Amino acid sequence: MSGAGRRRLFFALWPDPEVRTGLAAASATVRAGASGRAVPDENLHITLAFLGSVDAEIFVGIREAAAGLGADAFDLVIDRAGWWRRTGILWLGPSRSPAALNRLVKDLWTALEPSGFWPDFRDFHPHLTIARRCRRAVLPEIEPVPWPISALTLLESHTGQRGARYSVIESWPLR
Repeated sequence: MSGAGRRRLFFALWPDPEVRTGLAAASATVRAGASGRAVPDENLHITLAFLGSVDAEIFVGIREAAAGLGADAFDLVIDRAGWWRRTGILWLGPSRSPAALNRLVKDLWTALEPSGFWPDFRDFHPHLTIARRCRRAVLPEIEPVPWPISALTLLESHTGQRGARYSVIESWPLR
């Protein structure tokens, strides 16, 4: 925990072991032609809403917001790699973002508003960060990774000298 009773939290799409294996293979393929500090395979995820440092009182509202969503399950295909030069982020993502994913993100932020969270008004670009501080990249084609999305997951970020480590707090099934 960071601070007295505070936790650094975020909502994400968290892959099951089979999907994670496919994502790790795609990540290794892309990172082979790039520089930067690799994100460990066990940390691969798509962030939907970063909440930051949250105290116990707000935590209750966050859980209630997620439990009350009732969003639909959907299929996602991770089929492309990209590089944001300005930020040095190397990433994997879908070439097409399903409408159900965009609805999930919008509905999640709306449900979080009573707990004091405001939506990120930038366009949502679903991606998995696979390397940071990337200064050069050659982006190969990747083998598409099908990812059936059936849950919304709340995670806690623990930062230390070896970087971030994430732990699952709770998951809510999608319809």
